[in-house]
Amino acid sequence: MNLISFDSLSNTNEYLIDLSKKGANSWTVIHAKTQLKGKGFAGNEWKVTAGENLTFSFLLKTSYTFQNLIYFNEWISNVICSYLMQFSSKSNVKWPNDIILNDKKVCGILIENYRSNKEMHSIVGIGLNINQTDFNHLPKASSIRNVTDKEYDIQEILSELMQEFQNQYSILEEKNFDLIHETYLKHLFRKDEVSEFKLNGEITKGIIRDVNNAGNLMIEIDNKLQEFRHKEIELLF
Repeated sequence: MNLISFDSLSNTNEYLIDLSKKGANSWTVIHAKTQLKGKGFAGNEWKVTAGENLTFSFLLKTSYTFQNLIYFNEWISNVICSYLMQFSSKSNVKWPNDIILNDKKVCGILIENYRSNKEMHSIVGIGLNINQTDFNHLPKASSIRNVTDKEYDIQEILSELMQEFQNQYSILEEKNFDLIHETYLKHLFRKDEVSEFKLNGEITKGIIRDVNNAGNLMIEIDNKLQEFRHKEIELLF
C-alpha cells in the first residue's frame, strides 16, 4: 500500500484519477484530512465536518469488464460492512452502496472506472463518519462515535480498513461472483421486510427481494416483482 496524505485536498477521487493516468499502481491511497469538494454516488454531494471523519480514495487495477462492475461495487460494500461489524452487528448496505450502521448512514462510496491497457482502473472514494456527533442537518446520518460513544484515531481506522480490503482481495481477484452477491444480499438493508417507498410521488409498501445482475433493485409490490434503477424509487426509513 502506498499512502499519500494531505491536510486539505479538493477531491481525493479526482486527484487519484489523475495520478492513475500517470502510472500509479494498485493500492495507491490518497487521504485528505479535509476534503473541500466531496462527491457522492450519482452526482450527490458528500459533506463532512473537517478533521472529524475519514475521506480517502484508493486505486485497484483488475481484469474486470464493465459488465462485472456490479460485483466490484458489491465487494467494496461487503468489505466495509464486514469491517464495521466490530462496532455494531447492525451493519448493512442500503442499495446500491450506502453503508448503514444502527439504521443510519455512516459511509458513502463513489467508484469511478475507466479501461486502459486492457485493464480496468477503479478509483474507490470512501467517506466514513467517525468522530462527528452533530448531524442535526442530516437526521438519517450518524457516525461510529455516536454508535459506540467512543472517540477513534482516524489514521488507525484507515489502516485497518485498507488491511481488510487487502485481506479479502482474493475473493475479488478470483471473480467469485456468487459468493460476493450472496454476501451482499446478507448485508442488504431491509431485505425481505415490509418497507415504505416513494414511487412516482406517492408512498407505497413493498419488500426488497434481490438485486439483479444489472445492479437493479427487485422489489415485490402488490405480489408482483418489479425492477428499479437508481433514483427511480426511494426507500423511506
